[in-house]
Amino acid sequence: MRRVRVFRKSVVLLLISATAVLSACSTSSESSEGSSANASPPLEVSWMNIAYGAPPPGGDAVGQRIEAETNTKISWQWVPLNGYKERLNVALNTGDLADITQVPTSNPIYETATNEAIQAGVFHDLTPYLTGDNLKKYPNLAAYPSAIWDNMTYNGKIWGIPRHPNPPIFTTVHIRKDLLDRAGLPAPTTWEELTEVLLELSDPPGLYGLAMKSTSSADVIANAITGIQNWEVDGEGNFKYRDFMPAFKIYMRWLKQLYDAGAIHPEFPIVEGSETDLFKTGKYVAVAANTHMFTIPDWLARLKENAPGADVLTLKVLKGPQGYATSMATGSWTNLMIGSRVPESDIPRLLKLIDFTSSPVYQRLALYGIEGVHYATKNGAVERNDKYRNEGIEAYTWNDGTYTGADNYLLWDADPDRLRWYKEVFDDSQLKSTYSNPAFNLYSPSLVNKWGDLTRDLERNKVKFVMGVLSEEDWDQYVNRLVSSADYVQIAEELKTAHLKYK
Repeated sequence: MRRVRVFRKSVVLLLISATAVLSACSTSSESSEGSSANASPPLEVSWMNIAYGAPPPGGDAVGQRIEAETNTKISWQWVPLNGYKERLNVALNTGDLADITQVPTSNPIYETATNEAIQAGVFHDLTPYLTGDNLKKYPNLAAYPSAIWDNMTYNGKIWGIPRHPNPPIFTTVHIRKDLLDRAGLPAPTTWEELTEVLLELSDPPGLYGLAMKSTSSADVIANAITGIQNWEVDGEGNFKYRDFMPAFKIYMRWLKQLYDAGAIHPEFPIVEGSETDLFKTGKYVAVAANTHMFTIPDWLARLKENAPGADVLTLKVLKGPQGYATSMATGSWTNLMIGSRVPESDIPRLLKLIDFTSSPVYQRLALYGIEGVHYATKNGAVERNDKYRNEGIEAYTWNDGTYTGADNYLLWDADPDRLRWYKEVFDDSQLKSTYSNPAFNLYSPSLVNKWGDLTRDLERNKVKFVMGVLSEEDWDQYVNRLVSSADYVQIAEELKTAHLKYK
């Protein structure tokens, strides 16, 4: 038996608790729901999912447990991530859809093919089932923050159920505490103080200030400087894109200041790895990332392997001129949509199934499998075996809809003091963020079809500005061409029309 990962005793207790709940659920469904729910035959369900890695071959114990808990018979359609979009578009165009289909979200939320499918009546409108008191029938879905459900509202209606939900406000700056302590510097609380620390501690080429892969790597700072995340809309419905506003140049000048001082890697657009990967090398002072990242034990361990004695402080969101250094995310990577061929009478049962796969009980089931089949508990530690991997059980975690805010399963084994601080930072950020994404759940065909071409050179010109190749005058001329173009004007007008119709 191969040891895949070892968890502390507290997690074992959670597993025992989860097992007890599963047993209770089974007993409850047989007794209290009794003859009404489980006396009816299992509901046959087809479910199309993205396969991140090798999927279960079928007939595994976890899949059987899911069916037993929900009185269903599920035909899983696992499609590899590479090629999922193409397969989905074929299904959307032909209408040959599974009962439940996983649909990736974009910006705006739905791409053209999905929007056209919605307009053609390919999916059920779930608004009556997932609003008001009716949402309370699905307690795990009802536990999601209202901001996530607001983001799922598209042109005034709810068409999808959020998957992989993360807190909408879930980003901050992480900094090397050991370097602060060694230099006798206090932890920064403002954008200006962060700037001073980055300039003071940077010592290239051995140590750079901010881990960057693009000019968006520190986008939370741009938010704090401008008070806008992406699009701004005024009271009359007029939309403006943040990066084309004069205030955005303050952020660009800030990046150039850091770059000129050697606090940003001279070849930052082509360095290998993500921003957090770079930070874990021990060669960077700070990184902007999801709030929980460096409370995860494995991530801290990797940093300390590369930089012995290193420590990380997750900062409370930094104050800027117009806001705080955080962001408002959509709160969901993908969503689940129910095909209109499904009888309306079956929709509540499908929602009950999805609600179960959004529960902490399901989450633990997917993470560890069945005791005695996929893992064993030895000396207070949980050992997942080869069968867990060979049966592709981990694939079920991608159906996990458990809201992972302060109670994030990646942190179950975290240091208690560090976890307490993380929760304090997390709660503080929820109170301070004022950002929104007003264009996310509006449909503008021109935004979907023309934005890529319109902004093809945007990141390249930002990098040129930061590196001193593009002057501020050249930048202004470039932006003026964009905002005066027919495509940009049309996008803004379409967003305004949709906003005024559905706000």
